[in-house]
Amino acid sequence: MEKLKLLFIALLIGLTSTSWAQTQVSGVVTDGQNIPIPGVNVIIKGSSTGAATDFDGHYSINANSGDILVFSYLGFQTLEATYTGQSSLDVQLQEDTSQLEEVVVIGYGGVKSKDLTGSVKVIGPKDFNKGISNSPGQLLQGKMAGVNVTTGSGEPGSAVDINIRGVNSIGSSSNPLFVVDGVPLDGGSSNDNGLTGVGGTSRSKSPLNFLNPQDIESITVLKDASATAIYGTRGSNGVVLIQTKKGKVGKTRVTFGASTGFSTVARDVDVLSASEYREQTARLAPVIGRDPSDYIDPANANTDWQDEIYQTAQTNNYNLGISGGAGTTTYNVSLGYLDQEGLVRTTGHEKVTGRFSISTSLFDDRLKFQTNLTVADLTDESQALGNLITGSLRANPTGAVYDANGVVTTLAGATDNPVALFDLYRDRAESKKVLANFTTTYTIIEGLDYKLNLAYENSDTDRIIRIFNNANDGGSYDTDQIVQNTNEDSNVLIENFLTYRKSYKKWNFDVLAGHSYQTFNNESLRFEGEDFSTTEIDPIYNLGIVEGTTTIESGDSERKLQSFFGRINANFLDKYLVTASFRADGSSVFGENNKYGYFPAVGLGWKINEEEFLANSDVFSNLKLRLGWGQTGNQAVPVRVTQASFETSVNNSFTFNGTTVINGVTSTRTPNPDLKWEVTEQYNIGMDWAILNGKVSGTFDYFNKSTTDLFLLVSAPVPSLTSNIYVNSDAEIINKGFEFALNVNAIRTDDFSLDFSGNISFLDNNITGLATDVFVGEISGPGTSGETSSIFTNGESAGSFYLPRFQGYDSDGVEILSADSEIVGDALPTTIYGFNINASYKSFDLALNFNGVGGVDIFNNTARAYSSAASLGQNGNNIFSEYLDVDESPLAAPVSSSRFIEDGSFFRLNNATLAWNVKNNSFLDNLRVYLTGQNLFVITDYSGYDPEVNTGGGNVYGVDFGAYPRPRTIILGVDLSF
Repeated sequence: MEKLKLLFIALLIGLTSTSWAQTQVSGVVTDGQNIPIPGVNVIIKGSSTGAATDFDGHYSINANSGDILVFSYLGFQTLEATYTGQSSLDVQLQEDTSQLEEVVVIGYGGVKSKDLTGSVKVIGPKDFNKGISNSPGQLLQGKMAGVNVTTGSGEPGSAVDINIRGVNSIGSSSNPLFVVDGVPLDGGSSNDNGLTGVGGTSRSKSPLNFLNPQDIESITVLKDASATAIYGTRGSNGVVLIQTKKGKVGKTRVTFGASTGFSTVARDVDVLSASEYREQTARLAPVIGRDPSDYIDPANANTDWQDEIYQTAQTNNYNLGISGGAGTTTYNVSLGYLDQEGLVRTTGHEKVTGRFSISTSLFDDRLKFQTNLTVADLTDESQALGNLITGSLRANPTGAVYDANGVVTTLAGATDNPVALFDLYRDRAESKKVLANFTTTYTIIEGLDYKLNLAYENSDTDRIIRIFNNANDGGSYDTDQIVQNTNEDSNVLIENFLTYRKSYKKWNFDVLAGHSYQTFNNESLRFEGEDFSTTEIDPIYNLGIVEGTTTIESGDSERKLQSFFGRINANFLDKYLVTASFRADGSSVFGENNKYGYFPAVGLGWKINEEEFLANSDVFSNLKLRLGWGQTGNQAVPVRVTQASFETSVNNSFTFNGTTVINGVTSTRTPNPDLKWEVTEQYNIGMDWAILNGKVSGTFDYFNKSTTDLFLLVSAPVPSLTSNIYVNSDAEIINKGFEFALNVNAIRTDDFSLDFSGNISFLDNNITGLATDVFVGEISGPGTSGETSSIFTNGESAGSFYLPRFQGYDSDGVEILSADSEIVGDALPTTIYGFNINASYKSFDLALNFNGVGGVDIFNNTARAYSSAASLGQNGNNIFSEYLDVDESPLAAPVSSSRFIEDGSFFRLNNATLAWNVKNNSFLDNLRVYLTGQNLFVITDYSGYDPEVNTGGGNVYGVDFGAYPRPRTIILGVDLSF
């Protein structure tokens, strides 16, 4: 004990003497133009002693002679200065151009950020939306100007629509090309048609679900044609480049993350309560000629059917990563597991992912190898969502879920009891996905590299759907049905290209030339069966119990793409930039007369801030003008549509020699050897700027793009053996608009920082030159045979709503409608915006992401089908409170009209994360505990579950029919590394 006391006294004396030896040093921190910098961090290296400069750049700190003072501030190079005992120490910080020097992946290579001439945006993990993300598209929602990310369904694993600078096509979707680690993906979904008469099978799954968001290092979006033309026939909708994480030389680093989330329906649809239902049916009963008691279920319950089908869904997510390297070899290994319950009971998404990456080099880095392997096992459980969700909205609220014996009742008014579907219906899909690529790069001579890229993608999906009949109990499903679909999609890529780089005193350049060959194969097998010999065995596990009609179908298709491409980037005097590219694509899907398409592009850049008249500017630290032009294409037409097709058929048979029946041959497809790709030509002018030493920066872009030679399925000219043929239309779709982005580093002190960023886009979409209007969006539900909701027509935006205009009711309560259909709403937003706030205080940080759209409408087909006075009065369906109108007669059937067009504009707090970073941990390099909220609130006038909706898919936009609600989720998680 005495020794401890003496040691303590000695340490105290030493510390005291040290403090007595300290002196105060002060000074001013300035930038390269001698302008004071407020908020600069000043610390004594190796200690926790620190200070910060005030508004005038002044600081003061106690230090010992020989201490090293470290000056740091975002956007400037960190400076270390040795204190030698003087009372004053002024320092000057130099601007950190590392961000400008950062190499941005642009396809088949990269370019320094400062030398970009195209409209390109890159975000990394620190920018990604936090929380539960099935698809990488959700990571960038609200983060980029001109990029509209729509989560059209809240079902786990469902596809995400990404529209970059508008809609370009009539006959196909406008989703971009996805490229993962240099491999262009097939991008399709193996989702198949469900059962006959059972509505609302699950929406297509995202083709990117196999990727674990934790494995992504960066996402780069190429927006204008000068950047996307290098991808030729697949670049017209933009390109999304995804780079996965790689290892780094150093000690082995282990990371682990775990989170648990709970999701609920963000808001219920406001339908009539049981008491309101009794009141309104009593009002309508005399008009219909029924007794009011006829509407009331014998149970006379007060059931909220939405509560009966939805649940508080739990999600568990675990991720493990190991990375490191030594010498010339680096590696990265990861394993992820996601188990996500859906809001709708018995729905969910389960995913196991594994990833391995290794790179090495030989012969003093002259020969480099890189291998990436990603595997995933996905399981999706779905439901007859259309019947289930619409059934819960129109079910009789006085009905009971269970009878007196605790057995699920069959009917809930005019609809099947939606709860019964959980036992009757099963929809399960299992997918196994592999993506592997190997690259080798050899430096032939200094500056000249040859690269080989080999890749293989394979997806095997088995989906089985079953329903038991309940007709014997009074239900509407009168046939046992089962469907089993098996799909295999594969993609093989072989690329060879050369890159040559050369630098001179006043200029430098790099040249790329390459060849690519890629094949896509799709095989399918479909089995359908009806009527089961028993219900004791589920046919999912034994198809042998099918004893009724069976049908077996199979199919296969192959697409081939051969390409030659080249690009040159040149930089003159570090002021003037030129990028020129060219690609020739030969595709097997086009006609014999148009096998190859040619796609040129050029981009120009001018670093105005490097000119003499701005070189010493106190305002601009970056000012670059960008000009771009280019052509890209779209090859999204069905395989073999340019070729003739025939089939044999007994229906086309003839009798030979009076006795023998010979099957006839009939034509099933009219060939078009002249069919070619759609062509999108785009002009872009942009400006990148930064002021106040980079504290405030932003971009501005104006674009104008037009798409011609649009794919259309039209009536075949006479004479022809078939009724339809694919042609290139003379029509044109024009997209033009403005994009703005802003970043502000508002506050930087020792303990507190605050950053703002935001973007907004104004879009205009218009069609011209269309010879015949194209009607799309077949309306589902009762009383709508052959009706459509949307139109492609001259002078309007793509997919505009085209319906009779609702003008009120006449004296008999019958709807007054315009004589003809009219344009009654816009399915595409005219304004897209996002806003982000990032703040930190000591060990805590907060990130908020807001997003929204304006100038867009929604066709509420759910309300049209089931929320009229006739639906309530004649069928006893419950209805939306929003559509209750005492002037409407229950004797007149509702008509599809503008009455069901609603404003779809919204403002949403999309994501909020509060985190605590635990410091001074001797064992862990990092420990972070966080709380995340997703979809915390949305401001909208839309009466459905969520205004961010589209159940139409393909080339139909803004339609809501039984859409799966988007969840509100709270997540608690922890990330650690050591």
